[in-house]
Amino acid sequence: MDEQKKPGPKPEKKLSRTTLTFYIVGLFSVAIALILISYVAQTRADRQLDTLTDQLNEQQTVAQGATQKMEDLQKQYDAISASIDEVRTVLDCELAETDVVAAVEQRMEEREVYALLARINAQLLANNDAEAKQAYDELVQAYGEDRLLGNTEDGFDADINKLFEAVQQNFSSQQMIDITE
Repeated sequence: MDEQKKPGPKPEKKLSRTTLTFYIVGLFSVAIALILISYVAQTRADRQLDTLTDQLNEQQTVAQGATQKMEDLQKQYDAISASIDEVRTVLDCELAETDVVAAVEQRMEEREVYALLARINAQLLANNDAEAKQAYDELVQAYGEDRLLGNTEDGFDADINKLFEAVQQNFSSQQMIDITE
């Protein structure tokens, strides 16, 4: 019976329980560490997914904006094309059918000529002969006398021709007066 109560086997059981407790605590620690690592990895993946989703939404918004801008530009192009066709029909001239820009430039030049002729007449009515002569010279230098009289292919319309002839006669009659004085 003495052999059954030996102090040797009891310490082994305590050592086993301590070791077993150590292993269980270690396993729980490893499990908790794996859970934490998994949580951190999942959080990081969620952040990346959110970032990619935001980028995708932003790109979709940009694509929609670009599509909208393209539609707007197409509408503007259609409107401009319609306006050009309308200008061609309104101007109703051979030049307008082939070259709208040249026809518009011609109309703008005519407008400038009308403005200069009006300025010359205003100066003549105000008896500012020097300024009227300066404006007349400016007009002739800019557009040429033959073009203003309608003697060239790109000459102005008959109304401008008549107005210029009247101004020209006024200056030639003034020169005759100046000569006689």
